[in-house]
Amino acid sequence: MKKSLLIRRFLFTSSLLISLSLPMLLDAQDKGTVKDIRDGHTYNWVKIGAQSWMTENLDFNAQGGSWACNNDSADEVNFGRLYSWKAAQTACPKGWHVPSDKEWGVLMRTLNSDPGLKMQSMDTIGKGPGKTGKAPASLSSLLSGVRHPDGSFSGLNLWGGCWTSSKVNDTVATNVLFARGAKEISVSTNDKNTGFSVRCMKVK
Repeated sequence: MKKSLLIRRFLFTSSLLISLSLPMLLDAQDKGTVKDIRDGHTYNWVKIGAQSWMTENLDFNAQGGSWACNNDSADEVNFGRLYSWKAAQTACPKGWHVPSDKEWGVLMRTLNSDPGLKMQSMDTIGKGPGKTGKAPASLSSLLSGVRHPDGSFSGLNLWGGCWTSSKVNDTVATNVLFARGAKEISVSTNDKNTGFSVRCMKVK
């Protein structure tokens, strides 16, 4: 089986080693934690404009369509799980959902310049309640790589993607893409059997 077409319209900075030490532009915004009653996992969230987003990847073991990054439980601690599009749609805790491509668009407009870097710098990887892993400050769980439909993995800590709830047809859906040091958030489409991360957004 061919691997997914993963990189479309990526806008890279001149250096992939750019620091992610952007100031927290959201200091004045609401923040908090939410506990997933299904498995006891606690997630950090932050309010960005009118939207509330988790600041780490979902780590719920959805049967029949989720995988640890590289099938490695140590990577799962920091990067969460990867999901097929179908599994992703029902994976978020109660009161939260997989955002649509339009909701991602609102987020990008709210963040304005350099939304990709800002999202990576806001990540709480290795620092949230219940986290046991120790990750460098520059590490973002958004760079969780991908599981290809053939079962292989690639891209960990270099780039990654998150599913949206929006689909193109019965076999293809829309996702967003992040690259290490990239200023922008790119939008792409992929086979629904591809494994991407999930960033849950609070239901209004």
